[in-house]
Order: sequence, then structure tokens, then C-alpha cells
Amino acid sequence: METLPTEVLAQILTQIPKSSLPSVRLACHAFNALSFPLLFSHIAQWLNYEVSHRAVISIANDAYNRPAVMWSPWATGPDGPVDGIWMALVWKSLMKSEAQGLSVFEPKGGEGNVGKEIGAGKRVLTAGNFAELSGMTEMSENRLRTGQNRFLLHRSYTEGTQEDWTGGLC
Repeated sequence: METLPTEVLAQILTQIPKSSLPSVRLACHAFNALSFPLLFSHIAQWLNYEVSHRAVISIANDAYNRPAVMWSPWATGPDGPVDGIWMALVWKSLMKSEAQGLSVFEPKGGEGNVGKEIGAGKRVLTAGNFAELSGMTEMSENRLRTGQNRFLLHRSYTEGTQEDWTGGLC
């Protein structure tokens, strides 16, 4: 495997069914790095309100495939916290790298430690400091939360379909 060029491995991974890519990511670091964009390239698009709204509306208008009961596409999402895993996916999708020196999981001690160093120079990445740490001033907590909620809403409607893996945006 180490003798194959990265471009060849990437081309091979594009031929694997998307439903198998989560397992492929577990094989080795190289497969993880190459399959991440194939699985999660659509994540950043959920941060664009117009694009994500169209994706949810398309499910609402699809009488054959939509669930029998669904939220209104115009409903506001819950005001819960932005999930750390979502922030890590958004970070890696937008920044094209791991969140080096950052932790997406709150350290012991809770809110009082957010934004502070948590050992070995690591800081906690939160929805509140995402914009500052990424340098993307438009990336507010509300925008992260709305993207997360729309993605999860759409995913719940398309669970188990090909659209589930592409996010309905590709």
C-alpha cells in the first residue's frame, strides 16, 4: 500500500460505495485522510442557509419519499448546544486540517475552563470561540447551530438512502 501514489488510492476510494467509507476510514491513517472529504465535503454547505433550506424543502415537496410526519422547513431549530463532533467536522471541512491544539470536548470543570488552556497547550473549541480560532468572523454560534440542526433534520428524513450520505446537496 505504501508504494501506491496518493492519487491512485484516492481514485480507488471514489469507486467504493459511500456506505462503506466509514469502515474504510478505520483501516489506516491514509485511508482516513483520503476518505474524509468523500464523506463530509457537504458539511460546509449546511452552513449556507439558502442551500440547506432548499435541501430540506426538496424533501418536504417529495410526497413519495418524505416521512409521513415532518417538521415544517420554516420551523426554528432547538436552541441546544452545538455538538463537539459537528464543530470538529465543520473545522476539518473548512480548514482542511485537524483542529491542532484544540479539543472539542469540554474538560473537567465545565464552563469555567472554556477557552482556557487545558494542558499541553490545548484549548477548548466551542461554538462561541469558533470564529476567533478559525479566523472566520462570519462563523457565529447561531450559524453553527442552524447548520447542525438542518443537517440532522435532513438526515433524519433521508436515513438509509444514498441522499443520507451526500446530505442531499451533492
